[in-house]
Amino acid sequence: MKKTKKQIRRVAMLNPQGYVQDPAPLGKTDTGGQTLYVLQLSKALAKKNIKVDIITRQFDNQPEEEKIAENVKIIRIKAGGNSFIQKEKLYEVMPDFVDNLMISMQKRRKEYDIIHSHYWDGGYAGNLLSKMLDVPHVHTPHSLGKLKKVEMMAVEELPLQRLKPMYRYHVRIAIEQQIINKADAVVVICETSRIQILQHYLIEFEKLQVIYPGIETDVFKPQKNGEDKRIKLEPNSILTVSRLVPAKGIDRLIDALALLKNKTPFHLYIGGDTLEYGKSDEEVQAGKQIQAQIKKYKLEKLVTFLGMLPHDTVLPAYYRAADVFVLPARYEPFGLTTLEAMASGTASIVSNVAGSREVIIDGLNGFLVDTHDRKKLAEYVSNLLKDAKLNKKVSQNAAFTVQEHYSWDKIVEQFIKLYKGLL
Repeated sequence: MKKTKKQIRRVAMLNPQGYVQDPAPLGKTDTGGQTLYVLQLSKALAKKNIKVDIITRQFDNQPEEEKIAENVKIIRIKAGGNSFIQKEKLYEVMPDFVDNLMISMQKRRKEYDIIHSHYWDGGYAGNLLSKMLDVPHVHTPHSLGKLKKVEMMAVEELPLQRLKPMYRYHVRIAIEQQIINKADAVVVICETSRIQILQHYLIEFEKLQVIYPGIETDVFKPQKNGEDKRIKLEPNSILTVSRLVPAKGIDRLIDALALLKNKTPFHLYIGGDTLEYGKSDEEVQAGKQIQAQIKKYKLEKLVTFLGMLPHDTVLPAYYRAADVFVLPARYEPFGLTTLEAMASGTASIVSNVAGSREVIIDGLNGFLVDTHDRKKLAEYVSNLLKDAKLNKKVSQNAAFTVQEHYSWDKIVEQFIKLYKGLL
């Protein structure tokens, strides 16, 4: 008798947090690289004829169901009222979320072959759902509570008593260990994360997989289009793109650039949502501190806040227009913006704690620096602005690296192989 070939027909992509919509409103609270990763992985699976439901929390009267691409839908499930809930508090409503998801599945007559959860809120829901449905559960943590706690305390004046209420580490770490114990596979996005999870959590080595993120290389590429003509940046332009939170280290970059004032011409462009409405207290406070810092150094004419940049149209053109991209993070599990900038042919300087440092060969396709050392960061920026030949070489090598190795079309095959191995 011929053995039936294992098929993945439908995947439940659990991502309860943030503003999950397409295009992703990057820069809104809890809406950044993780949201983008989930959307792009889902679309890449869909191109391989696998149906994907991105399951998230419904709030602000968002539609219950929304088709965003062929074979991809966003399914929004009610839990905890109609207001936004920050990711640190979402675990409190996950049991209700899963109960309501089960009701929704029965109503929609949906069955899933794989549950793929994201972050610890999604992982918590994934454990419950996997047990109820007897379906394999794959988990991607994106960041780790123990690591974020260590990094944030080690390099800045952020005592534990300030961090604990903000990030709820005691609850998060306990739940993360439960997720790791029960998930059928844990996917981390770089080798550094694999080492860190082995050091700080109890996990069976065999269930831990490394699959790097992908990039839409037909969107992020060096070739210009009509959008590029509309963007006029000042000479010696520096670009950084992130939410305004302490972990992203924008304050470090401003400190470094203050050292270059009156020595090396520059103009800093900061991409990301600058509106205070709907932001967490942490984001509002960080934004005010950055504004005060700019005023303190008298850099008002040398820094421009770009606000939210449409991801698939405007953002690639900004990468191409910038002379240098900087990821100055004090904690960053990966940093998709690094790959986007590299794919667009932009010379990049990346924090040596970011997971994306693994795609960089220092000095060849980018530069790695301890961004806590403001003087060193300033030197790297200055060198890339002054040395056009070096900048061009690094930019070209960066684009080649991403195009060859990190397109979603290639990366997604690794996920399909993993999913099939669990059936």
